[in-house]
Amino acid sequence: MSSNRDGYLESKPMNAVSDVSTINHLAAVLERSEAHRLGVTESDARKSIARRLGVSPGTLENIRRLRTKVVPNWLMNKVRVELIAVLQLEIQRLEHEIHIARQTGSDHREDALCMAETQLAKARKALEGEVM
Repeated sequence: MSSNRDGYLESKPMNAVSDVSTINHLAAVLERSEAHRLGVTESDARKSIARRLGVSPGTLENIRRLRTKVVPNWLMNKVRVELIAVLQLEIQRLEHEIHIARQTGSDHREDALCMAETQLAKARKALEGEVM
């Protein structure tokens, strides 16, 4: 990390190219998570995400296909907030599944329990590291 002349900490220099790649990554994670949670395709998930963000599905598709040159700050913030909300819901769901499995006496080596714990760790890591 470095400090700029105003005293704010910066992890890396930001520019339009890095903003586009960042929002592309965040949107991809958001769409995959939403599609997995709802059991729908990513394009169907994109429609509901776009509605919640207040943009058209085409805007999100352009972001995913790297067709945009500039990302508005308000859109970057909305995508981050939405991703955080979705990841927190996923963490709650997984913690509940693990809790129920342990209460019913499931062995910690069972596939479903191991998979839930792995997904929980991934969601926590994404929430801590990937979402800035």
